[in-house]
Amino acid sequence: MSGPFIALVSDAVRLLRNASATGGLIRLGYSEPDLRYTVNGVEIARDAVVDVRINREYEALSWGDADRWGQWSSSADPALCATYLQLIRRPTGYVRLDELRRYVPGLEDPGNGHGLLLLRHDEIPAELASLGMPDFTGWILDRNGAAPFQVHAEPDALGAIQLGTGWPLQGLQSNTVSVIGTGSIGSAATRALADVGIGTINLIDPDRLLWHNIVRHQLGPSAIGRYKVDALADALRDRSRPNAATGSTSYRTHRVDAVEQAADLFPLIHRAQVVLCAADGIAPRRVVNHLARLAGTPAIFACVLDDGSVGEIFRSRPGTKFGCLLCHRAWLAEQGWMDPEADQELAYGTGTSHKPMTAVPSDLQLIGQLAAQITLATLLESRHGRPGASLPNEHAVIGLRPTADLGGPFNVAHAGEVRWASVPPPRTDCPTCSLAN
Repeated sequence: MSGPFIALVSDAVRLLRNASATGGLIRLGYSEPDLRYTVNGVEIARDAVVDVRINREYEALSWGDADRWGQWSSSADPALCATYLQLIRRPTGYVRLDELRRYVPGLEDPGNGHGLLLLRHDEIPAELASLGMPDFTGWILDRNGAAPFQVHAEPDALGAIQLGTGWPLQGLQSNTVSVIGTGSIGSAATRALADVGIGTINLIDPDRLLWHNIVRHQLGPSAIGRYKVDALADALRDRSRPNAATGSTSYRTHRVDAVEQAADLFPLIHRAQVVLCAADGIAPRRVVNHLARLAGTPAIFACVLDDGSVGEIFRSRPGTKFGCLLCHRAWLAEQGWMDPEADQELAYGTGTSHKPMTAVPSDLQLIGQLAAQITLATLLESRHGRPGASLPNEHAVIGLRPTADLGGPFNVAHAGEVRWASVPPPRTDCPTCSLAN
């Protein structure tokens, strides 16, 4: 006997836990297209059924074709917990109705049909909790017996806190990352960083979302005409609103142009632990490179090159071991290899008119998520002493749709290939490194 899908949102959990009664009725909204039940009413005292408040984030759970009724009861018997764990692992797990009544004395007879019982388990033994015993279980009843099924209850805490005690959430909550450029790559990277519990993210971009952005951006049509930083921050806050008190990210938005407002950009770089630059064009990348070196802040640069054939992620770290982005570009030119930024000068290299991005959305999201991973690895290694987060090197080239005619570190041959390369030391004639070092 297979069980139904039952959703139990946090308000229903609260009502069941705080009810003065030890059992009663539950009302369930049933959505036939989804074959889904949602508890939308709980009898907390005799003849007092209270409506369940369903947060707007879970609005779809309020949709239903009709209301159905079941019963609920509390139990503090560890034997019933053990019985549930034994039976739920069996495809045909089943217990006689009179045996279940030993644990649930007020259990009503389902008659000739089927009934539904939701159990609230109190005082679950630690050894059974470690085996996965949940606070709420479900049982399908008929005249002969009962079969267990899972109840999908919203947990007390959602978000990055669910990553477990081995994840350095408390440390990451004290960290700030500045994301410069919140387009296709930057928006994907921001979402990935928010999901792991970065405490504060500065979103920096002067542009609005336009129609040509939608195919590759994390935002949708509802954000058309809005500043990207504001719309992205709102979307990510809405996504995490149910767990706002449990390790959520704070977003600070800045409509700052990296080139024209460099003086305003510098403190946002200086106060961050890592900077992630996903801005389009040579000029903003070089400004960020310069300011990050002067501020002593590690900077990650992510982009697609050569009309989307490869992706590039470059890490610039303070110190005298590795040169900055400008040093690297000069070194590439000395080797006679490609100028990787030649087609990025203005609006993807076409002057004042917009050139459609040739990289497909999945490629851009891949680069954004990998950039977030490298940003996070830099934080974990440098700020949290986790050597397992160290990267193979400072410069990564990722094959997207490689043409196999590029030179030097860019000549990847296969889609999905990642080639890591070292970066030469700072150049003595570099105007950025000579000031910073």
